[in-house]
Amino acid sequence: MKKKPISVLLIVFSIIYSSNLIAGDKCDKKETINLSVFKKNDYKFYNYTCKSDKGIYLKSYIGNSKKTKFLNEYYDFAAKEDPQLLAVSIYKSKKNKQPLLITLNSAYYCCSPQMEGFVYKVNFYQIDSNNQVLLENITHIFDEKSEGFEGMAEGKVYYNYKNIASIKKWLDKNY
Repeated sequence: MKKKPISVLLIVFSIIYSSNLIAGDKCDKKETINLSVFKKNDYKFYNYTCKSDKGIYLKSYIGNSKKTKFLNEYYDFAAKEDPQLLAVSIYKSKKNKQPLLITLNSAYYCCSPQMEGFVYKVNFYQIDSNNQVLLENITHIFDEKSEGFEGMAEGKVYYNYKNIASIKKWLDKNY
């Protein structure tokens, strides 16, 4: 008689666990952006909005005519609103031969006593020029400036790199 409750418990547990394994996050393509890396429109940037049990997040891919590669995920489950892709751009330095892919994401915080405003996240990826989708994340060159907040947090707080123009201006001086 003791075997029945244990067997039932094992069956219920396996059904619950297997449904979690099968159920993946649901992603919908939000946008496709043409990029001119080495020639006009030779790459595409794909942005997906995904839903998980934790909340909504963004998934990004980059590809050319030969290959598509996963780039990154951006999520901020503590934010009030869904995360946003604000900008994607290519930066071509006069000093360095390899172009950079720049992504700028944001999430909005609201209605808490501590802070209200936008959190920003900048990423840099160096693109290899041998016509393959080879990327190197070099966000570290931006140090702590890669993330910032603008809004109210014990007074007004500003973030200087919330658009592509200001990011490229920094790259002109420092990359």
